[in-house]
Amino acid sequence: MPRPRQYNYCMNVVFSIIITACVCYMLFTSPGGIINTFMDGGMASLTFSVKLFVIYAVWMSVMKVLEKSGLDIWVARLLNPITKRLFKNESEECYKNINLNLSANLLGMGGAATPLGIRAVELMENQKNKIMLVVINATSIQLIPTTILSMRAAMGATEDIMLPTLIVNIASTVTAVALVSLLVRK
Repeated sequence: MPRPRQYNYCMNVVFSIIITACVCYMLFTSPGGIINTFMDGGMASLTFSVKLFVIYAVWMSVMKVLEKSGLDIWVARLLNPITKRLFKNESEECYKNINLNLSANLLGMGGAATPLGIRAVELMENQKNKIMLVVINATSIQLIPTTILSMRAAMGATEDIMLPTLIVNIASTVTAVALVSLLVRK
């Protein structure tokens, strides 16, 4: 199995090839625009990164407030019947982390959910449960897709995507859970 350094090396090679191909293409189609394109792209990337940083900082702060106020435990109790059915034979500490991970994802706080999901997987004994949690997180079920909404607002989009996003999230999560339940049995 390749190691993380090998993945980084491969990604560096891929991105180098892409950038080289784009620069070569621009040399023939618009030689005077190369520097302007790099500068505009760099500025747009920096602006977008700062906006995303602010969004994540806000939601990480909200998660800390939920933890300090005890609301995270209340939400975790609401999800307990579902998680105990999906993730059988795990410890109470593991269930708490799973519930907090899922509740953070439901509220659209993906950045805050990641450490909780990692902690839950570390505590899990059952391989099927690990797969199930990763799949549920990958389908990204969200009642409020805050990151997407924030990114769209930062880019100037005005259309409402809440209902279609919710429908697709529910359908993909239900399908994924059913497939994991079916395929992991074998």
